[in-house]
Amino acid sequence: MDPVGIAEKSTEQFVQFFYGSYDKQRNALGNLYRDSSAILWNGNAFSGAQQYSEFLGRLPVSHHEIDVYDCHPITAMTNTQGATGILINVTGTVKYGDHPNKRTFSQTFILAPDEIQAGNYYVQSDNFRFV
Repeated sequence: MDPVGIAEKSTEQFVQFFYGSYDKQRNALGNLYRDSSAILWNGNAFSGAQQYSEFLGRLPVSHHEIDVYDCHPITAMTNTQGATGILINVTGTVKYGDHPNKRTFSQTFILAPDEIQAGNYYVQSDNFRFV
């Protein structure tokens, strides 16, 4: 399969897993990040999975609705097995707790191919912003 096809399939799986877990089982998200992951959540910077997981655990229950997502392979991030990095852009709405209004958000991920577990990716960069 070509890099674009792999990126599209991987992105579809990632988006479904990420937002489904975010809304129902946030503790599973920490496994997607590394200590070296760069994370920016609405202007708040986090370094690594542990600090980010603790922050997510303090947020109220959420419900995401994804409007659109797009992806692009990053061939400059090709690993020794030939897997490329993936740039993902997501736009949607999210409602936190019993707040009556949904908020529009944009989120950009850079997924890097995992050198240890072939076929897997980790979040190298995550930038979330309310619009």
